[in-house]
Amino acid sequence: MSVRPEDRAIVAADIRRPALSPQVRYAAGIHPREASGDALPLLYELAKNPLVAAIGETGLDRRHGPSLAVQEALFIAHIKLAEATGKPLIIHCVKAWGELLRIRKTSGSHVPWIVHGFRGNGTLAGQLLNAGFYLSFGLHFRAEAASRAWMARRLFAETDDDDGIDIRDVYAALAASLDVAQEDLSRQIEENFRKIG
Repeated sequence: MSVRPEDRAIVAADIRRPALSPQVRYAAGIHPREASGDALPLLYELAKNPLVAAIGETGLDRRHGPSLAVQEALFIAHIKLAEATGKPLIIHCVKAWGELLRIRKTSGSHVPWIVHGFRGNGTLAGQLLNAGFYLSFGLHFRAEAASRAWMARRLFAETDDDDGIDIRDVYAALAASLDVAQEDLSRQIEENFRKIG
């Protein structure tokens, strides 16, 4: 993914081969599909880098990867790292929402949790927002979920679900769905970036 100088973005870092540019901010984590503790020492070291602005993506995926028990143990390690570094957590979740909400409730975590690529419905969005989550949307989203995140002032935009798109296309689609000016959407997302640190 290319990031323009004017874009405020967080890009996924490859923890096994980190080649970090000082013009970019990164997220570092072990995806649940590849859940293994083998890479944790690499992650812990990379998380110290000031260019790493977030921990993740991490989380739970019922469709891919090892057992949920293995994924959950790795997810908890990410939560502890996010707390230790004071960096927000970027979460991947597929069909494990109950477990995610349980872990959120019992973790005692204080850093922001951001569900990326959220495609769920308005009801699920409401549950996550009530539990303190931020929601990030790509081009494929449900209008009622985006509306709830917008009203809660906990909305982000992303291109993760399709590297070939421009973030401006996502902003345009969200703004049209929400019936707000793109400038207002941009301002709110910028404010959310400031809130999460």
